[in-house]
Amino acid sequence: MEEKTLFKISLICSLLGLLILFTISDSIEIKEYKIKDITTKLEGKEVKVQGTITRISETPGLYIFDIQDQTGKITSILFKEENLNLTLNSKILAQGKIKIYKNKPELEISKIGT
Repeated sequence: MEEKTLFKISLICSLLGLLILFTISDSIEIKEYKIKDITTKLEGKEVKVQGTITRISETPGLYIFDIQDQTGKITSILFKEENLNLTLNSKILAQGKIKIYKNKPELEISKIGT
């Protein structure tokens, strides 16, 4: 085969592969967990948690708050990118990665909603 033909085939395969990966990544759903089920074994895993804000602390760079559901409570951090209107006893749905701090799981939030 000619070099131009091989180049065209490889380019088409690459673009097709990227399109498939993009489509698959949109359809992957993050699993929602009960707080009691979040352990240090989930470190680095992306999870969703739904609950009520029971404590809020604000520093210059981040928000620190506790999310509680019927099964337990988890400390969560959210780096400030914009001002949020977080209030005590408001219900939220948070998505983020599990990090370990002082041998306990924490949620580093990447998305937050109600």
